[in-house]
Amino acid sequence: MNNIYLYEYTSLFEKVLSYAYKNHYSIDALERGISYSSFFQKIEKDHDTLPSYITDRELLKEIFNNTYRESLPITSYNQCLWAAESYLRIQEETKLTFEAIFIYLPIEKMYQYFDLYHEMDFSQIVKEFIRLFNEESVLSILMKKYGYSLKGVSEKLDISYDTLKSLKNRTRDIKKVDINIIYKLSSFFNVRMETIAELSL
Repeated sequence: MNNIYLYEYTSLFEKVLSYAYKNHYSIDALERGISYSSFFQKIEKDHDTLPSYITDRELLKEIFNNTYRESLPITSYNQCLWAAESYLRIQEETKLTFEAIFIYLPIEKMYQYFDLYHEMDFSQIVKEFIRLFNEESVLSILMKKYGYSLKGVSEKLDISYDTLKSLKNRTRDIKKVDINIIYKLSSFFNVRMETIAELSL
């Protein structure tokens, strides 16, 4: 990633995180807002072209919708700045969606890593993410998060138990299964198809 773009992206990302941090915004809503923002989706697809110019206020308005108050000052926080750059470097390295990255490293957890990692090179937090990613699939984490069993999901979605188990355990490449299975899973867990399929964009 071009350093100019990294600086610009980090600055804007930090404003989003800091605004949410100061105003005690729901972390789940924040992660969803970032994941479905047109600005961040453009970053996912093209790191070397700055998305059409957007001010921090415009981006905040896009992410926070009706809850954004322009009159509120934006205070910067060190952990938010560090987290912003960490997420961008992870995304650049893995090419995963921000939504997938948040599944492994939620914003709250990233803040907890700040004391341990912020004085290290960013490559260390990237390595930590890759370790987490290699441990289990997106599907596995989502099933645990919502308390679903293989049998339950199999019956609800009419996907064979063996197919679902192989996708959960990554003994079968989820990118190569029927698109209808990807669609069913993404709709059921309310995530993007690229996220459940662990696609590198």
